[in-house]
Amino acid sequence: MPYYIWILVIVIFILVILFWGGSFIALGIIKPNRKSLLDTSSLEEEKYPGIMNFFSENLKEKYEIESRYNYKLTIYYLENKSPTKRFIIMSHGHTYTHHGCLKYARMMMKYGYNIILYDQRYHGDSGGKFTTLGWYEKDDLYDIITDTINRYGKDITIGLYGESMGSATVLLEASIDNRVKYVFSDCGFSNLEKLVREILSVKSKPYIKIFLPFGKIMFRIFTGVKMSRISPINALGKITVPIFFAHGKDDNFISYKHSENMYDSYNGPKQIFIAQNNSLHAEGYLKDEMKYEEAVKEFYNKFIKTK
Repeated sequence: MPYYIWILVIVIFILVILFWGGSFIALGIIKPNRKSLLDTSSLEEEKYPGIMNFFSENLKEKYEIESRYNYKLTIYYLENKSPTKRFIIMSHGHTYTHHGCLKYARMMMKYGYNIILYDQRYHGDSGGKFTTLGWYEKDDLYDIITDTINRYGKDITIGLYGESMGSATVLLEASIDNRVKYVFSDCGFSNLEKLVREILSVKSKPYIKIFLPFGKIMFRIFTGVKMSRISPINALGKITVPIFFAHGKDDNFISYKHSENMYDSYNGPKQIFIAQNNSLHAEGYLKDEMKYEEAVKEFYNKFIKTK
């Protein structure tokens, strides 16, 4: 066999390996192993005893709407005991369900809010063939806001609350929607490509990083969107409403520096809270609850109550 055939075979073999590795990275992001509703309800009850009773006692209605991308979105309406026109819509994290936002729902209902929870695409009881960590999710959230206004009145006010992937969802959505009056962003990432690069550097073998360029290519092939476009920090330039950033100081999945960088770059009304007490990913409220609630109260009094 001529030598150039051998070279061609070797090149093809290397490319196959590289694109296989890239597919592994991309699919790990967009088709992760998801926790079931039963799993997340048990986990949240273990961390916050009584939280599922709170959920059942305040759940007014469960319903579905159709996504513009042709799958169902499952929504849970928690109605405040006192009649109110104020709503907060909450978005949960990667691999999780709406149960992850119950702790925030319980906190914010004390301020007189109705709460809209929902399962993001590819999670919980909602449909969708894959997740994009905020890109198509922002459109789902836009449509949920529209549905909420149509259901509960054009005179309602709407804020957003997102955790982890949900943070990306709410920030990206707020950048295209002037109906949103304020945003709470907990343990969010500033840019998906940056986050993936960091995770591969810290949690993987050093050679795994060589697959990232091919992972980006496969991510775009699978989803139709460039990984670098999923960038909440860039979206901040189109937002003007008050934003509350929160993050655990010891988060070893998404560094608190992501929230600090977003806070520093944002030119609108803002506040940041960095939780202590060995607060890991999505544990800022769990590990530093009293100071977290004090920070939220300060933000509420300064930027929301007086409006």
